[in-house]
Formats: sequence, structure tokens, C-alpha cells
Amino acid sequence: MVARPRPSARAGSGAPSPDGLGTHLPDQLVDTLDKAFRRLRKAMIRPPAGLVPVPALGRQLDIAKIFACDAVAELAETQDSVTVKDVATVLDLEHSTVSRLLGEVESDGLVVRGQDPTDRRRTTITLTDLGRAVVADATAMTRFFSRLLLADWPREDVEDLQRLMTRLADTVASKLDVLPEIAMTELARANPELAEAAADIARQAKKRSTGTAG
Repeated sequence: MVARPRPSARAGSGAPSPDGLGTHLPDQLVDTLDKAFRRLRKAMIRPPAGLVPVPALGRQLDIAKIFACDAVAELAETQDSVTVKDVATVLDLEHSTVSRLLGEVESDGLVVRGQDPTDRRRTTITLTDLGRAVVADATAMTRFFSRLLLADWPREDVEDLQRLMTRLADTVASKLDVLPEIAMTELARANPELAEAAADIARQAKKRSTGTAG
């Protein structure tokens, strides 16, 4: 197979800007990308179906419960015990919300709760055999949907998408907490009349990211 030429790092408006502010990216490119992000976000937070058929159960299951089981499975791969707090962090939801959700998942027979032997104040979450079967079914279903979505894409394009989306996810994870503070600092520099308001926004964002009281 003949290798496809890749764009030069200096194509378009130039190489990455040394100031770290992305000034080498033209407005039209950034605006178009932002619109694509918003369209994807809308599709992700409002999926076409809230219920997913699960062969292991012989019925449909709420997608939020599937996400909870998947989070427990993912965490269990890298740590000895999984807590409600851990699942809440992965799902980016309030502890109380996840606690109620896991209670419903437990009623469905997909997880069991226990106590951490090293700290009895911590409630542990473990998938049952049925819960693991649900995760396996959900993974197979996700693969099926993804293949349908990308059926008209050449494999090389999907490989590029995977590489770039993984890189984007890593970049977001490394920069998201400091992004508001940097953005507001730059806004205040460019617009001195907004300095006070920008500083307040940056402070509030920092408090939320560190979990400190307001």
C-alpha cells in the first residue's frame, strides 16, 4: 500500500506558536473545530437511546447504569478496590448521585457493596458475574455502533482519528485544570478594563479544580 503524504508541521499558518497560546491557528480553523466539538458534545450528552438492549439480562438497561458498570470494570483493572468516590470521579458526577445510581445497579444484581478492610468508612464496589457480562455486552455493542458510524471511512483515516483523538484527550487531561486561569490572565492582559472580572473568574475556577471552599 502506498503511504499517504501527511501535512507538513508548518502547513497552513505555521508551526506551533512558541508562546503556548495557539496564535498560529487562524480564527476560521478554530471556529470550525469548535462547532464540530459542540456537535459531538450534543450527540454525547443526548444519545439517540437512553436504553440499550443487553443480551446477558435479556432486556434493556439504562445507559447510565452501563456507564457505572464500565467505570467499575475500568478502575478494577488498575487498583485493588473501587469506591463510590472513585466511580464518581470517573463519571464526573456528584458523590450522592453516583451513590444512588450504584444502589439501583446493586438492585439489578450487577454490583455488590462491601467495606474496605483497611478503612471501614469506605464502601467498596465490586462487579458480579452478571455485571461483568453486562460490561462485555456493552463493549460489543459499542464496537458495533462505532463500526457502523465509521463504515464509510478508510482504515487509514480511522487510525489517524484514533491517534489524534487520543492525543487530544491527553492534552485536555493535562491542561484543563489550568486552562481557565491562563485564559483569564490573557484576557485581562488584552483588556485591562476586564482585569478584575477576569481575575475573579480565574480564582473561582481554581477553587473548583482544587475542591476548596468558596
